[in-house]
Amino acid sequence: MTENTKERTVEFLSDGHVIRGVLGVPDGDGSFPIVILGQGLAGLKEWTLPEVGAALIQVGIAALWFDYRNFGDSDGLPRDEVSHYGRLQDWHDAISYAASLPEVDVRNLGIWGTSLGGRDVLAVAAIDRRVKAVVSQTPLIKWTPALAARMAGYGTDLERFFRELADDRTKRTLAEAPCYVPVVKASGDDAKAAFIAGLSEGDKRNYSGRVTLQSYQPTTLVDIIPLVELISPTPVLFILAEQDFLPGQKEAYHATKEPKSLVTIGGDHFGPYTVSKSDSIIATTGWFKKRFLAESMQ
Repeated sequence: MTENTKERTVEFLSDGHVIRGVLGVPDGDGSFPIVILGQGLAGLKEWTLPEVGAALIQVGIAALWFDYRNFGDSDGLPRDEVSHYGRLQDWHDAISYAASLPEVDVRNLGIWGTSLGGRDVLAVAAIDRRVKAVVSQTPLIKWTPALAARMAGYGTDLERFFRELADDRTKRTLAEAPCYVPVVKASGDDAKAAFIAGLSEGDKRNYSGRVTLQSYQPTTLVDIIPLVELISPTPVLFILAEQDFLPGQKEAYHATKEPKSLVTIGGDHFGPYTVSKSDSIIATTGWFKKRFLAESMQ
């Protein structure tokens, strides 16, 4: 943060969980537009979000970034479990909390998510009209069983994946400890491993290196493309990486109604945090400036 910002830790409730984050507000009086920022699967609020938030604050837009339930500084059990539906509630409650702040202009409230968070913001914007602008970066669009198994480290062995998911669920109903798997898998995760290796010790203070196996449980929300049609008239920016492996991203963009925009950046799925970080941040700040500050700049 620069000396022209005010930053403080904050907390709010979501389904009884205490969700903790950081609020940054530009220097000066009056109410400001705000963008709420969320990471991806197993991502923590210290990862990239402070840099995106700082860039927004520098141009006159407040920013709030937070840890999802079960992760980082937020409450929730079991630890390090991705709660796919719970995350959506965390987003809605983060919006409610931000809208309650006296320094926030609720008429100009945006959300920004990356990877699984990029999926979250599309789903949230489809049903929450308090959202006035969205950035979805390298979103996970299709949460198919095959993709979930691959990401969990099972390759194409769907039979073993479903069997071990079921066994773990049974054990948990009998009060046994959950099964955990590594965040970085033994093969196919070179880009993720490099990104995490490049984080500072401070960035990794809450990083356990694991998530529960149930984090990869397929959900009924297999494909969110039918939802993106409902986002309009809220404007959406898609930031996509040229070499991303996740399916359905351009299909989702084309299914989204106007107003919408697309920015393509270099690199793989982790490109927005590494080789193309500055391009991603510039696209993000430009989008929200256009949506929230255009009139005041005239």
